Amino acid sequence: MEFVLSLPESSLLPVYRQVCEALKQAILSGRLPPGAKLPSTRDLAESASVSRFTIIRSYEELAAQGYVQTISGSGTFVNREIPKEIADIVAEFASEQAFQASSLGETELSAYGKRCLEGEIEPANLELFPELNYGAPSIDQLPLNRWREVVNRNSRFHDPGLLAYESDPFGYAPLREAIAGYLVRSRSVRCAPEQIAIFTGAQAALDLVCRLLIRPSDFAAVENPGFSGARRTLLMNSAQLFPVDVDNHGLLVHRLYDCEQHLRVAYVTPSHHDPTGVVMSLPRRLELLRWADRNDSYVIEDDYDSEFRYGDKPVPSLQGLDEHDRVIYLSTFWKVLFPVVRLAFVVVPRRMLAPFARAKSLIDRDFSLLEHRSLAEFINEGHLERHIRRTRSLYAKRRVSLVQALTRHFRKRVTISSVTAGMHLLVRFAPEISREDVLRSARKAEVPLVSTNNHYLHDCDDSEFLIGFAHADEEQIQSSIERFAQELAAYIEAPVAAN
Repeated sequence: MEFVLSLPESSLLPVYRQVCEALKQAILSGRLPPGAKLPSTRDLAESASVSRFTIIRSYEELAAQGYVQTISGSGTFVNREIPKEIADIVAEFASEQAFQASSLGETELSAYGKRCLEGEIEPANLELFPELNYGAPSIDQLPLNRWREVVNRNSRFHDPGLLAYESDPFGYAPLREAIAGYLVRSRSVRCAPEQIAIFTGAQAALDLVCRLLIRPSDFAAVENPGFSGARRTLLMNSAQLFPVDVDNHGLLVHRLYDCEQHLRVAYVTPSHHDPTGVVMSLPRRLELLRWADRNDSYVIEDDYDSEFRYGDKPVPSLQGLDEHDRVIYLSTFWKVLFPVVRLAFVVVPRRMLAPFARAKSLIDRDFSLLEHRSLAEFINEGHLERHIRRTRSLYAKRRVSLVQALTRHFRKRVTISSVTAGMHLLVRFAPEISREDVLRSARKAEVPLVSTNNHYLHDCDDSEFLIGFAHADEEQIQSSIERFAQELAAYIEAPVAAN
């Protein structure tokens, strides 16, 4: 065990006392917490450049004062239960440290740093929704055995060239080839491997896009309702937001012309709108692409939750329709493989390749070679698409079970979205049922339900909620919704009847 011990050069105390005081400070400050093992006397003597006898004497002094104890054959440990007088010293030390911290002056921040603290920028955890398991897939359905086999094979680095420190900022080339092939097959994206840039997450990818495109006070169009994480990233990069409403056919593209300022970008989720799930119609897609070309603007297409559609034919990407190199395609494996894989990727327009590559090489040029190699093989061997097909069938059954349970127990008091996609169901309760009562009842019944309020910049709908169905089987869904109805019946005037 290595432990760095700094001794004052000008101290007049004996060296063993200096060591003893330094270790006391480490214990009082929490650097050596209760139960922590101290380095061996030999190791600490070598590290501090003192004799081993000095360290032994220091340990004996600490033991005599009640700070440590030596267990024969095991070593020396910080006492888990220290005497009261020492505990008082620890408390006094902590209070003193807290006072010193509170008396420090504030750091003068950059404009970016000040925006981090601005009240109008939403906290980073608002869109995570722990009630919905963060929108991640069901862990018990992950192909863990198959993934383990792939990782084990790829952990054998037989080619020494793989270990050379040469890093393409866009990511491991074979993985980019695999992703490009997957996108061409499944999403009708038009791209080559050199256009694929891999990131650790979608927010990091979107942040880099914003850094390259958004100038101070540029305007950006966002869906209302829409993904709050995207709004936050745009605001952090000094954009002014222009909210655009969404109907049953997607973004109301004609409203983009209402903005008196030039809109630099439009952020959209056309294949599965967040949160309503509606799909942008083909006429709207073509209209949006015409708008981008005519106005020298870019469209950021977040292909959110596009893997899970039940019964409907696959929806091709917006990027695949783009004839003018104006769409920046963003997607992730979050909905399919989290937490096994936490990767996102961008299909970079060819006109942006040079600045994108330079920027990424400056801020994020390294990647996990093992993870990238494993995922490339996982995709190329067909495991990813087989996993998607299997879970799509499973989630479809769970969605049907949720719709049936809500219909049976709530009848006309609930309106259920007809969109058959995603891992959540959009529902609206009758106006006489309060938002707080719904949330309270769902929490008691352990129903994964959240309000959509934070998706809105204005005109939020207090009766609108999302209910997750990916993490419970049909029997659990039925029982939890029944209890939910019973809990909610206590808060409304007319009891909710069940058959």
